[in-house]
Amino acid sequence: MLPETKDGRPSPYGTLASERKEIRILEIVPAVGEDMVECTMRPVALVDEPAPVYETISYYWGLPKAPSLIKLNGIVTQVPVSFEAALRRMRLSDGPRMLWIDAICINQSSLAERGQQVCLMATIYRTAKQNLVYLGEDDGHAERGVESIHNLVSEMRTATSDFSLIFQTLCEKGTGASHYSEKGLDADVDFEALESLFNLQWFR
Repeated sequence: MLPETKDGRPSPYGTLASERKEIRILEIVPAVGEDMVECTMRPVALVDEPAPVYETISYYWGLPKAPSLIKLNGIVTQVPVSFEAALRRMRLSDGPRMLWIDAICINQSSLAERGQQVCLMATIYRTAKQNLVYLGEDDGHAERGVESIHNLVSEMRTATSDFSLIFQTLCEKGTGASHYSEKGLDADVDFEALESLFNLQWFR
């Protein structure tokens, strides 16, 4: 039985068992398009065998704005716009997705819980299946910027024997002085797109 909020609704924030390194994870209901984001939140223990399967997500919290709505544990709940947008982008169309997001999986109104969960942060990220980053929405420029980075990495990989010779490629042996080249890049780099990418709020 979950504790109740001040308005009498069930709260998703039951007590976590610190000795079992419990955290809360969100299970995002599969959907597409403009369907409301639906999810359930439940505790799992990091000491369990097998370990719980989930992904973490980093996103830009953003400035306080008019909230968006999601359905959490069957109840329509107000959340920040950026939070709803991140869940909408990360949810799958063909199956549930298990996510850990600090903004909601930690009871932000409880100083004691926040302190306890911060102590688990390294374990939370290390145990995760993978760590996702939601940079925000854009008009396509930032996506091209990511492609440019892939192109640069590919060229660098070739030039440095899969990065095994990266120091020798960039610096003079012995003195450490930087090498310079008059040769331009072979990779197709869209600098305008790169600027759009790194202007997204997550990088600020």
